[in-house]
Amino acid sequence: MKWILFVLAGWLTLAGGLFLGSLSGDVAAQLFGLSRNAQLLVQGLVMSGLVVPIILYLYQRVYRMTGIKPKTPVYSWKRLYHFITGVLLAIALASLGFIIASLQGWIVIEKWHTPDQWFAALLINIIIAFFYEALPEELALRGLLYDVLRHRFIAWLAVLLQTMLFLSVPIAVSQIQALVGLAHGNVITMPYIILILCFGICLQLLRLLTGSLWTSIGFHLAYLEIARFAIWSYGNGAPRIITYHDTVLGLGGVFISIGMIVIGGIFVSLVTLGAKRFIVKSV
Repeated sequence: MKWILFVLAGWLTLAGGLFLGSLSGDVAAQLFGLSRNAQLLVQGLVMSGLVVPIILYLYQRVYRMTGIKPKTPVYSWKRLYHFITGVLLAIALASLGFIIASLQGWIVIEKWHTPDQWFAALLINIIIAFFYEALPEELALRGLLYDVLRHRFIAWLAVLLQTMLFLSVPIAVSQIQALVGLAHGNVITMPYIILILCFGICLQLLRLLTGSLWTSIGFHLAYLEIARFAIWSYGNGAPRIITYHDTVLGLGGVFISIGMIVIGGIFVSLVTLGAKRFIVKSV
C-alpha cells in the first residue's frame, strides 16, 4: 500500500504548493504593493520552491520502493532538448489550426502585431508560467504520480488516473481558497473540466512518446502562451500577437486551442506511439 501514500504525498505537495503560492502572492502584493507581474512571479517562485524539491525527494523514495532507478530519469537535464520538441509541436499545431480556421471562414485574421508590442510581456509571462504552472505540475503529475500509478496499473489506466488527479488539484484549491476568503484562481466550469481532462491525457502521452518530462513541460508552456497571447488575449489583457475575429462566436478559438493543439497533440502522440510499437514488433 506504499504506492497510495506516495500518490497522496505527491498530490498534497502539488495542491499545497499551488495554494501557498497563491496565498504568498496575495500577501506580498498587499504588504509591498507589488505589480501584477511581480505578484505572479512570487507565486511561481514559491510554487516551484516548494513542489520541485519535495517531488524530487519523493522520487528517490519511489525508486527504493520499486527497486528500479533509471540511469537517466525522465526529468534529467540530459533530456532537456525535448523541451524544444514540445514547444515546436504546440506551435506547429496552433499554426495549422489558424490556417484551417481561416480557410474554413471560421476566423478572419485582421492584423499581425510587431514584436515590440508583445515580446516583453510574453517573455515575462513565460518565466512566470514556467515556475508557477508548467514545471511543478509536470514534475508532480506527469512525472511522479504517473510513475507511481504505472507501477501499480497498466499504462492506459495510469494515464486516466493521473488525469483525474490533475483535475482534482484546481478543484480542491478553489474550495480551500473559498474557505479562507481568497479569490478563486480558476472558475470551474464544464468547458474547463473538459479542457483539463483532454490536456492531461495529451501531456502524459507526449511524455510517454519521448520518454522525457521536458517534452510535456515545453508543450504545456507553449500552449499557455499561445492561448494567452494569440487566442484568448481579449479576455486576459495580454497584448496580442495576432488580431482576428470569429465569424461564429467562439468557434475559431475553441477549434485552435482544444481541437488542434490539445486533441491534435493526442492524435499525433497516439499515431506515433502506435507506429513505434508496430515497428518494434516487426523487427
